[in-house]
Amino acid sequence: MSDLELRTRIFEAARESFFENGFSKMTMEEFAHSMGMSKKTIYKFFPSKDEIVKAITHDKLENIHHQCECFRSDDSMEFIDKIKSTIGYLTTEMQKMKPQFYLDIQRTMPDLWKEVDNFRNEKVMNDFALMVKQGVDKGIFRTDVNVQVFVLMYAAAMRSIINPEVLSHLPINISQAYQSAVTVFFEGMMTEEGRSKYRTKLHEPMKEEGTV
Repeated sequence: MSDLELRTRIFEAARESFFENGFSKMTMEEFAHSMGMSKKTIYKFFPSKDEIVKAITHDKLENIHHQCECFRSDDSMEFIDKIKSTIGYLTTEMQKMKPQFYLDIQRTMPDLWKEVDNFRNEKVMNDFALMVKQGVDKGIFRTDVNVQVFVLMYAAAMRSIINPEVLSHLPINISQAYQSAVTVFFEGMMTEEGRSKYRTKLHEPMKEEGTV
């Protein structure tokens, strides 16, 4: 097995395990044992557990940003389909990262958590604002609501709701919380025509989308 293949194997195993169960309670010795290899082999590619966590987190953020950009810039898709695909994709990605993973980052790696939080805010303030403006131009979103105010409200809501500490006290998971929030915000921003199209699209089966 080449070094690249070995690194990929370690990376993918860590991503699957840490996203599902968190990482704070697993030692490098335990992780190495689960991989059937020595800690020395893992340290060849990742100097510490924190470096693995940073790698899989940065990779996830970059992939999310790239895929959302692809949806927004795809001129072959109707705007309502862009919204549906973006929400569906983000919901699926959030389901892959259980609350314990977020909690572990927040509690043990504050600098990385700040990066995650900044990423969410920057994405909302840029990519999301561009999508909202597209919707206004196409008559899907209302023109009587200030786009920047709407984006700021959405950003604040996402920051408050999609929060490990908040979610730990709710009887729903992160993807359900996200879907509830976007439904309230998007439908409230939509024109009657846009809302009708959106609700119709919600009941249509999701088409195969590009993966990252």
